[in-house]
Amino acid sequence: MGSDERGWTGAEAWIFLSIGDAAGTGGAPLDKVIAAADSNNHAIPTVDEFSSAVGQLVGAGLVIGSPDRYSLTEAGEKLFKEINSVRRGHITRFLDTLDKWRTRPPSRAAAVAWVVDPQQFHRAWELYHKWFEAWFARHKKRDRNDRSL
Repeated sequence: MGSDERGWTGAEAWIFLSIGDAAGTGGAPLDKVIAAADSNNHAIPTVDEFSSAVGQLVGAGLVIGSPDRYSLTEAGEKLFKEINSVRRGHITRFLDTLDKWRTRPPSRAAAVAWVVDPQQFHRAWELYHKWFEAWFARHKKRDRNDRSL
């Protein structure tokens, strides 16, 4: 894997927190990382956003990635705990981390070239989307029933 000379864009915070949220102290499949990304930013990252962010995070030694499994390194877990030590909502946590990392990234290490397979990313998104649609339908129905009481 080669080196990539670019700055931190903010997507790194989004994907880092999403990997940490999805993986805990283990690893998480891509669909769970996408789900956490949607929860953190109310959006789905593009393949390019995800690939660039993971490349930056792997280069910084904060994340371990494989084609369909992502986890935090020991240094990443320590940083994740530090970020979460401040009591705040998950969206505020994301925005605070994003703002900080744009001007003071946690590492000056060069990014590595990282590319997630677009078809694999799409399959993972479809898996998440199917789960979300079922979850939403259950909660929508439950909310309607609660209001009729």
